[in-house]
Amino acid sequence: MKKIERNILQYQQNDFLAPIRDKISFARLLVIASRQLLLNEETEGYSSVAKLRLVIDKMSRIFIYQRHRYFSVAFPFTVLTDDNNNVINITSLTGNKLDFQNISAIIAILDNDQFRHNPSLISFSLEPQSIEYSGIPILEEIFRFEPSYVRYDYDNTNEGGKFHPLNHLDINYSQSGTFKLGLPNVITETYFENLQDTNKQCSYIIDKIGSCGYGKINIKSARTKQ
Repeated sequence: MKKIERNILQYQQNDFLAPIRDKISFARLLVIASRQLLLNEETEGYSSVAKLRLVIDKMSRIFIYQRHRYFSVAFPFTVLTDDNNNVINITSLTGNKLDFQNISAIIAILDNDQFRHNPSLISFSLEPQSIEYSGIPILEEIFRFEPSYVRYDYDNTNEGGKFHPLNHLDINYSQSGTFKLGLPNVITETYFENLQDTNKQCSYIIDKIGSCGYGKINIKSARTKQ
């Protein structure tokens, strides 16, 4: 397993901690995280507001950690490091290089008012000589990739019983697809990562089932009866 960490400083929080609501914000987070990884900057001694952790094993995911609020997305790139765990190269799954120039090109497209109004790479026209043009192939790959968004919240502001538990997981980001899983306690960063690590044993959902009290849902039996 490979783990690479970076601090998120005060002036960076709007980039890294903004809510993920659509593919544009997902793409923006991926390329900004890639830029942060490539910088290999020493930030010890600086006041950080959060941290970024890339975990690569059977899974490949970006984790963002604040106090009592974590979230994670899939990271659809290949990362090459040196012996000191410094990132020296990031490429897409088809071999397109995520260097600083291409990252800037992608951010320019995502921030373009025309594109934000109609986020379609088919109808978005660019001259081949333009600076942004080199970002299109990578952005196309990102838009085809499943974000796999998971967020943990300790939300004492909006707590509302079993409809909005104090501790909960938010699965997916869109208003039409998101749902919550309540948690009985605060969870650690390690638990949050293990929950999504396919090399770890699965966690179980324990819930009240009719008048039978608490029990484990037998997924295999449920499918057999269908």
